[in-house]
Amino acid sequence: MKPLLNDLLLWCLSAPGRLDPSKGLWLWGDIGSGKTTMLHVILRFCRIVRPADAEGNPYGFRISNAIEVCSGYQRKGYDGIQTYIDSRRQAFDELGSETIPTGYYGNTENVFQYILQRRYDRRHTSFTHVTTNLSVDQIAEVYGVRIYDRCKEMFNFVPMRGATFRKK
Repeated sequence: MKPLLNDLLLWCLSAPGRLDPSKGLWLWGDIGSGKTTMLHVILRFCRIVRPADAEGNPYGFRISNAIEVCSGYQRKGYDGIQTYIDSRRQAFDELGSETIPTGYYGNTENVFQYILQRRYDRRHTSFTHVTTNLSVDQIAEVYGVRIYDRCKEMFNFVPMRGATFRKK
């Protein structure tokens, strides 16, 4: 994992490396490989090394579970997910674990297809991170070819492969 950690460290520092600091992180890989833990480490480290914004707020992003995001749509429709679209910095944990399509009073939506499209439209003013067990190839299958193509512009795809770290 040393090369991976080095790449992520350089990204956090906005230093030249294999990952583009102007793009978000799409951490993908096997179940239990540490993606969510790594996302929390990146958040904490970036709060230390990245400069505060104009109002003096430390660097940060909100981490939201994909299932919880979709339950917001189930309860309130598009109003229930607008905050995830508008958030300047947003991370989605466990993408691909949500119910597709998600229903709201007879209407159904592939919620993350919609959210990723809307965040792509705001990519110059917002930043998005993802953790998922979906392989890069599965993005097109689950969210469509258009979203996959746009994800290439929005994200650094970071594989986190290997056996689970969870104890049996």
